[in-house]
Amino acid sequence: MDSILKIRNLSFSFGPKIIFQGINLDLMPLDSYAVWGPSGVGKSTLLKIVAGLIPSIEGSIRIEGVEVSSASQRVWQDFRVRLSLVSQEGALISNMSIYDNIALPLRYHTRVGEEEVAKRIGALMTTLGIDREADRVIPALAPTGVRKLAAIARALILEPSLLLLDEPTAGLEETAGRRVIQTLKAYQKKRGAALLLATLDAALAGSLANRLGLLRKSGIVLEGPPSEILGKITKEEIES
Repeated sequence: MDSILKIRNLSFSFGPKIIFQGINLDLMPLDSYAVWGPSGVGKSTLLKIVAGLIPSIEGSIRIEGVEVSSASQRVWQDFRVRLSLVSQEGALISNMSIYDNIALPLRYHTRVGEEEVAKRIGALMTTLGIDREADRVIPALAPTGVRKLAAIARALILEPSLLLLDEPTAGLEETAGRRVIQTLKAYQKKRGAALLLATLDAALAGSLANRLGLLRKSGIVLEGPPSEILGKITKEEIES
């Protein structure tokens, strides 16, 4: 079975400051990997590099066998269908309604009609528990939870094989957070997708990930099942 994501010797610096170096990671279909570490260690940056939003300094990233650094614009357009990123902020387009934000990938990357668009959006909004009264509301006027759920719905709408999730349940009430976890697990099983998760939420990592890696400047220094790794990580290790 081929890997969905293969990372080799990945490094990133911000000016003279090394954020991380020497990251190696493989994700197969149905893998869920939680990247764990303190604020500033580069968890969000790692996801953005994989998504093609930030260039790495050195190393290799292969998505479904294709080397990202040498991929053409046409190939990257194809990647946009096969991978999705949910950032902490949600990154919804400010002058578009919640409904149109979710619909955007379908309208841009496919030729499905508006009836099918409405059908798919309705199913996702129901599954995630998004109030349909938010359909025509712009993000700035929507509650934080609605914005986060809309960003997750937008990421799922094209059924990507690789999902990049940056604290996907942050800012959500407990019930909504559980629904997100259930939705992501059901989606992953249905699609055979791989999940790469950046979080400091132990409950989320334990519920969603089958592997967890402790990220430090020197790379991923501990890796294994979440329950095993979390038991080894002390408060001092996280904060140092």
